[in-house]
Amino acid sequence: MDTQHQALTAAMRCLDALLGVAIEHQARRLGPASLLDPWLGMHMEHADVQRLLAEQSPHALTADACAADLLGPSMREVPGLRHLSSVLALTDIDLAALLIVLAPDLDLRYERIYGYLQDDITRKRPSLDLIANLLATDQAQRLAVCARFEYAAPLRAHKLLSKGQEHPRSPLAQDWCVDPIWRAWLLQGSLADVLESDAMMREQRSTPNMLALEPATGAVLEQVCELAATVPLRLCLHGEHGAGKHEGARAVARRLKLELVPIDLRDVQSCTELAAKVERAARAACLLGGLLYVHGVGSLEQRDAQLLRTLTTALDAAPCHLVLSCVTPPPPVHASTQPLLRIELQFPAAASRHLLWQRALQHIGAELPDDDLATLAARFSLSGPQIFQAAAEAQMLARAQRSGALGYQDIAAVVRRQCGGELSRMATRVTPQADFSSLVAPVEVLTQLREICARVATRDTVAHAWAQDSVHARTTGVTALFVGPSGTGKTLSAEALARELGLDLYRIDLAGIVSKYIGETEKNLDRVFSAAVHANAVLFFDEADALFGKRSEVKDAHDRYANIEVAYLLQKMEQFDGLAILATNLKQNLDEAFARRLTFTVHFPFPEEAERRQLWESLWPPLAPRADDVDLTWFAREYRLSGGNIRNTVMAAAHLAAADGKIITRAHLLHATRREYQKLGKNLALPPEAADGTASSFADSAPRYGQNHYAAGGPKP
Repeated sequence: MDTQHQALTAAMRCLDALLGVAIEHQARRLGPASLLDPWLGMHMEHADVQRLLAEQSPHALTADACAADLLGPSMREVPGLRHLSSVLALTDIDLAALLIVLAPDLDLRYERIYGYLQDDITRKRPSLDLIANLLATDQAQRLAVCARFEYAAPLRAHKLLSKGQEHPRSPLAQDWCVDPIWRAWLLQGSLADVLESDAMMREQRSTPNMLALEPATGAVLEQVCELAATVPLRLCLHGEHGAGKHEGARAVARRLKLELVPIDLRDVQSCTELAAKVERAARAACLLGGLLYVHGVGSLEQRDAQLLRTLTTALDAAPCHLVLSCVTPPPPVHASTQPLLRIELQFPAAASRHLLWQRALQHIGAELPDDDLATLAARFSLSGPQIFQAAAEAQMLARAQRSGALGYQDIAAVVRRQCGGELSRMATRVTPQADFSSLVAPVEVLTQLREICARVATRDTVAHAWAQDSVHARTTGVTALFVGPSGTGKTLSAEALARELGLDLYRIDLAGIVSKYIGETEKNLDRVFSAAVHANAVLFFDEADALFGKRSEVKDAHDRYANIEVAYLLQKMEQFDGLAILATNLKQNLDEAFARRLTFTVHFPFPEEAERRQLWESLWPPLAPRADDVDLTWFAREYRLSGGNIRNTVMAAAHLAAADGKIITRAHLLHATRREYQKLGKNLALPPEAADGTASSFADSAPRYGQNHYAAGGPKP
């Protein structure tokens, strides 16, 4: 900053010397009477007209033909201006004119000096005529100076100078001032105010490296950066959200040793606003020695194709390096003067995520075992910024809770809260409570469930490390079909899978998905799958046969659209890159095409006696009291119930006992079992010793339950 002020002060001294000569020349030209005239510039007499007619050519205010050669080199000593003058092709005349126009912004006394030299005290800014009079001694030089103010010349093309008050009578009478961006940079050495007003920002180079590119992509990006030494860089980084486009722009800026100047175009409404905003941003990036990062390009094409044409034209004229960011590369709208290089960025794979976790933990000064890092990388599909944010948030929570060193569970909990925000608006989030120890199922079922966990944990290794560039690498998703009668543990197994994987379970609400209107069901499902791509969650479709039914013979338009719906769902299931679980009681109702697209099919059989005994015991509330006459082995042998029915029976008996103010007895269980059978549309075969008195005893005691409950202060219905 001090160096810049010193250089500008030295340049102003040269200008003062030039203006001193010009003032003496003006005084001699106007005559001695002008020194005593207090209204000079406010009136014109007959002698003044005669003097103007006697002048054969525009008057030069100096006899020094090297005025531009004196002021130009002094301006090149301003830090950064030497480089910019070569990039923008600025001559000594351009720099001398820039200094003359800038002078009133440095010192107001120049306004009075310019008013005197222009014979008009109201003219406080230099006109083109005054600039030519100061820098030229003959007609040829005047034409050369005037040519530097043409629209295509650097002073105008790069917006160094802007017009002051309009004087349509003659271009020579036009006042000039320095553009606000250039003025802020020359006087302050900073563009903070300008960047803030233009919705731009100047990023710091201290931002951590949150990008981990695949080797092939990194090599291409390195080659592109090498080209920037000879030609202006025009780069388009495209890919899905979270693929690292912003971080890629930061990496290019670091590689070129430039500042990153981002600009967001999503709120631009008109072509005029767009062109002005891009021009200001390009000038700011050029002055800062920066890389212009243009965000929001994709929204322009969606709103108006003319906006995209305006952007292309504005970027062609930009003198700085620039990087575009979009999901899909914009189509060429016209022949561009500079080619646009397109590079696709992929969402970080497991190996890249492992590297990012190492950087994030190193950035916050924490450590995790390699096994935990590998698990985090394999289980959670996150972008670079998400990984750094999760690590920082987990450390803050660990310190706030004074839980000691940062651990895997701390980070995993933060990641689960971080993901799934959009998916939670379309599905019901279920926090898994059950685990594999809670499941009562045959060995074959438990083995398949553990195989599903292993498949999810190793999918990145197989798809990316072992099956590179082959058909096996197209998708890493896992789809499982749970088939079995109601209450056999399909939902509980889905919870256990999610808990084993350390992920949240999202139950898809069919009421919010299926629509009677044509095409709406597909749109709803597309939103669900799109939101679930990087939600790091398990999707659970209960009663899946309602969605994935068989395709039928086309007899009318309804059949045709129904078949299109099922075909679309088949495609989405195959493209989904996560874990999706379908549960159904009726496998025969599913379309046969699902068999090939399913990774696992797990059959949940009706529990046998030994399994029912385990279910009665495992589903008993841990603190619920049990009478001595309760024989769970007898109940498991006598009543063929599924796990869901047993759970309902146990809970119903517990409520009966609580209302009765007693422990759970055999009578409570028998009554609850009888009610469960009634729900199933079956008659309960009571044991001989209880056949006579069980039903009547409960009928007689029903009012007592209510009276005791109300007396104890319970809420009335």
